[in-house]
Amino acid sequence: MTSPDSALVFSPILLALGLAMIVVGLIAWSGRIRAIMLRSWPSRTLHLAPLYLGIALVLTTLSPLVGPVVGMVMLVVALVSFALGVLAVWWLPRPLTPRWLRDAPSWKDPHEHS
Repeated sequence: MTSPDSALVFSPILLALGLAMIVVGLIAWSGRIRAIMLRSWPSRTLHLAPLYLGIALVLTTLSPLVGPVVGMVMLVVALVSFALGVLAVWWLPRPLTPRWLRDAPSWKDPHEHS
């Protein structure tokens, strides 16, 4: 059985992965892949999930490097960020989406006849 002190260990590989996910999420947030995001399925916020999941991963990875109280707060924020990342696959509240995405009209498939 492992001791509680070794439950969380700093990992530079996970930190790099989390930072890469944040970069991908920020590219989506900035609107550089706007055409893809407006047509994405199952939701238009799908490509924002890496931003929130990356924040959760970075906070979880860095939490062993700080004191227990700060680490606990970081883990709670990471848990909320993880939940938002999973939720982003289907839907995100308006304050958590970029303004350009909130104001964008619904995309219609030009090949769909209705």
